[in-house]
Amino acid sequence: MAAPLPAGNFAEGIRNSRSAPFSLHSRGVQLLDTTRLLDVPHQLKSASRHLRDLLSSLWVFVLIQSWLSVYNVLITISSCAFYSYYHVNHSTVAYNLDWTLVAFVIILPMLGFTWLAFRRREEALQDLVQVKSLLLHIYLAHCDWLPAGSVSSMHQATVQQLLFSLVDGMRAYFLPPRFYSRHYPYTGVKKKMMRVATERAKLVRGITASFKKLSRSSEVLQKAGLPDAQLMHLSTQVFQLQCAFERMALVKEYRTPQGIRALARFYVVVFIPLFFGPYYADVRVGAHSFAFALFLAILLNLALVGLLNVSLALEDPFDNQGLDGIYVDEALFEAEQAIAMDEDAELAGLSDQVGPKAGVIPAGAMMATPGDQINRKVPLDTAPSEGKSMLGITSQEPAALLPASSEPADIQTMV
Repeated sequence: MAAPLPAGNFAEGIRNSRSAPFSLHSRGVQLLDTTRLLDVPHQLKSASRHLRDLLSSLWVFVLIQSWLSVYNVLITISSCAFYSYYHVNHSTVAYNLDWTLVAFVIILPMLGFTWLAFRRREEALQDLVQVKSLLLHIYLAHCDWLPAGSVSSMHQATVQQLLFSLVDGMRAYFLPPRFYSRHYPYTGVKKKMMRVATERAKLVRGITASFKKLSRSSEVLQKAGLPDAQLMHLSTQVFQLQCAFERMALVKEYRTPQGIRALARFYVVVFIPLFFGPYYADVRVGAHSFAFALFLAILLNLALVGLLNVSLALEDPFDNQGLDGIYVDEALFEAEQAIAMDEDAELAGLSDQVGPKAGVIPAGAMMATPGDQINRKVPLDTAPSEGKSMLGITSQEPAALLPASSEPADIQTMV
């Protein structure tokens, strides 16, 4: 057996090695490590870890419940009690119903649109990765594609301000929840829905204006002598950034089929616990225990409601109200820090002295007027507080997002 390499020569030894690392375990061959098997401290830690995972799973099961679970439990208790103690011709209404119909009509479609919602979330994550990387590379193109001194620091500051305007506009657009379908059947909320649509249209116009200014900012690089091939590449990056934003906006505004969601919600919360009471009454007769039948009914129905809640939480992955949502605020903040950081200080390990480059506007100072600032802390509830708009931003729109000359568009068709 070869002697171990010194720490300083480890990387060099790996590069000069003629053999490649090979793992049978990674190829599906299970290896029995007797040393690990008889390692009592390791086994105790493993048992403790799995126990914590089990308890955490129980806690998550509680977290995914909602008021729909409460309604479901109340209907389940009423249904079990009625069918267990209601007698027709001196016999209870007990029958062993078949769950096959429920599996095909309710559970399989619900699993289907859960998968569809999760796939939309994964596509939105890919677009968010593209947004983060393109924001940084567009800024680097304006800073580093020409020799130092070819463009002024004011141009870099202008580009950075435009990128921060885009980030703030995206944050204000994606974080607030949408509730069109929730209020659609009811009267008296048309003004509220129109207000949300109006503010959304303003944000979209502001973001579009920032994209247009960002595209025109490459004219400075053209005058400074940047080759046409690189100018075309920079224009393509701006185009890809806008396409990624538009795809994320489609995920935000559009949902999985509303009819399937409505059918699943009604059947899971109301129909199954109400009309499958005879099944649980039959369980009571067989087990000679009403408590056991009731406990089984509640657990089964809570599992179905939990699956329904997971599916509904994935409908809008940007509102930070689900366990599996997209932390878009955190991702956009990382993009801001990547644009504003001093890479030399980062590489030197001076994380406490990280700051923007000289002559470049930092992330928090994008607005010229102190009063015209976006409220970065967007409330999670749908009801606006006093002085705040329905989309969670201040009533006074920031100048960097909303052109003063723009008039409200006709958004009647958006509701």
